[in-house]
Formats: sequence, C-alpha cells, structure tokens
Amino acid sequence: MTAPSSLPNLRRRLLSWYDGERRELPWRAAPGHAADPYRVWVSEVMLQQTRATVVKSYFERWMQVFPTLHTLAAADEEQVLGLWQGLGYYSRARRLREGARYVVREMGGVLCADPRRLLDVPGIGAYSAGAIASIAFGQEAPLVDGNVIRVLTRVFALSGDPGRAPLKARLWELSGQLVRGERPGDFNQALMDLGATVCTPRRPICGGCPWARSCQAHARGQSEMFPEMPKKRQKEELHLVSLLCVKKRGTLLEKAPADARWWAGLWTLPTRPLAPDQAPLAAAAALLADLGFAPRGLELGPPLRHAITRFRVLFHPVLAAEPTGPGRLGTGRRFASSADLSTLALPAPHRKLLLRAAGAKTSFAGDPPLE
Repeated sequence: MTAPSSLPNLRRRLLSWYDGERRELPWRAAPGHAADPYRVWVSEVMLQQTRATVVKSYFERWMQVFPTLHTLAAADEEQVLGLWQGLGYYSRARRLREGARYVVREMGGVLCADPRRLLDVPGIGAYSAGAIASIAFGQEAPLVDGNVIRVLTRVFALSGDPGRAPLKARLWELSGQLVRGERPGDFNQALMDLGATVCTPRRPICGGCPWARSCQAHARGQSEMFPEMPKKRQKEELHLVSLLCVKKRGTLLEKAPADARWWAGLWTLPTRPLAPDQAPLAAAAALLADLGFAPRGLELGPPLRHAITRFRVLFHPVLAAEPTGPGRLGTGRRFASSADLSTLALPAPHRKLLLRAAGAKTSFAGDPPLE
C-alpha cells in the first residue's frame, strides 16, 4: 500500500497531467472559471452508464431546451423524456426533473455547496453530490465512479469486489484523502479523465499515465486484473411480440403505465411477452383482437435483438396493415402520424422497428434483422 505521505505527490502529478491533457467537454467551465452547478448535475446524470462522446450532443440539445434548473422544473415529463430518448435508462431523466422540482420547491431554486444537503435532492447520490460540490463549488468532496474505481484499485492493488464493503468504504476513504488540497474540482475531473482515457478497462496506456511509477498493479504486470469485478450473471432470454398496426392516420402506439417494469411513461408499439411455444403470428392476432381490431392479414418480420438489464430480448415484429374494427383507443393508446413519431419519446428498440418498417414501406420481405 502506498503510504499516506505520498498522496500529495500523487495529487500534484495528476493535476499537472490534467493541465495538459484535460478533455474539452461542453459542460466544463473554462480554466480558472467556476462551473455552473446545474450543468455539472445534468452532465453527471447523463454520464452514468453512458460514454462522454455520446453524451456531448445530448447535453447540448438539453441545454438549448432547458438552460436553467427552473426551466427543467417547469417542463412536462413527456417533453423531458422525448429529449432524453436514445440515452436509455429513462429513470435518470425522471429523477433529474423530480430533483429540479424539489430544488425549486424546497431550496429556493439553488443547488447548495454542502454535499450532505445535496443528498436530500431526489436523484442525487453520493457520487453526484461529490461532483457538484467539488466541481461547481470547490469543496473537498470525494467521488467514486467506475473510472475512479479502476484507477484506485490498480494504483493501490486493492483486491475484492468494489461494490461491497469493506473495499467500497476503502475507495471512498482514499478518494477523500486524495481530494484534499487545492483545486478539488479539477482533481476529481482529472481522476475521471485518467480512467476514461488512459487507465482504460482493457489495454491501459500505462506509458502515458502520470501515476505509472507508483502503480502497484502496473509494477506486477497485472493492470487488467483490477478491479476484481463479480462474475456477470448470464442473461435470461425473453421473447416479445411487437405489433406494427398501421392505418392511414398513423401507427398504433401505447403509453406504458408509470409502474411498468420497462419503459414507464414512454410510448411503445403494442408489445406483449410470447408464451412458451406460442407462434408470433398467433400472439399478434390475439393482441389485435384485444385492442379491438380484426386483422386483414399479418406479416412477420425478422427479429430484433436488444439487451435490457439482465435480459436478452428478441422482438418479433408483426405488421398489421389497415386492420378492420373501431379499436380501443383512449388517453393511453393512439394512432401517431409520422410527425408525431419524430417528437414522441419511444424506447430505442421500438424506434428501430418503426424505422425498419418505414424503410420497408408496407412489407418486411427481404429486410435484414437489426441487432
């Protein structure tokens, strides 16, 4: 274990590296300027389980529509989800809006510098609180994310599952020791940048690392052995039938209820699980009848593979062109025009199925499967 007395030296070397190698990201303030806490918060929520290269364009569009915490707090949930579509994990967007409403209602519309008070805001956990407090307010607040875990477990050769005590507590302790000193916000961003660009999960660029000569895993030639992550559970396979019910006025969509397992509050194609040994066409016919339509011929398209949490999902799309019957519509079910489809919040696999169907006109014949 590196002695605590060496931590200030590690800190200086990392900040020096950061001054020359910092990533230019749209949510970062110019050197020497204070960061906007709202922008820091939004970026950190978007960056959860998403790469910075993907987040950039989403962040810029978000700030055009919701430039302040107050504009987000006043926004309609469907508008928020529509702007978020494509980023996935939609609960992040809901929590962000809920948190903004809380800050306006309970904190005078201003995010505070105290990380302990920030934890009261819905959707802000220990990591986000540390990021906001350190980057926007210069507080010596630690943070631990995947990049930080990777860097610290390698530098200090820390064995064990980082998601469990006592290693989890040790990582927060180390982060708290390292952040103490000048420029705590820059230090935290430097630590995250190091993990994202140099100390990568595979083939780390140790020759470009300012901590290489102090890294115990590197000295042992074991960099890729850390962190010791638990073995991933094998994904369960799930088959779904998705109905592309198309009439002249548009494509039939349903709004998933707020307590839905997946896609809560989003518009989707009518989609149901396939029972064991149930044929997709038979399931689609039953679903159409359930929706108040009688099919005039159904056409099965090639499946679409998509991963959702611990499931490996296979969507079986079925085209129902101009079915007869009045249909059972209402506030949670509607026909959406092409213009509607461009603005409504739809989950990625459902949008892919729609795009594929649009490209195929009225037939799936010869259309290769998307994965």
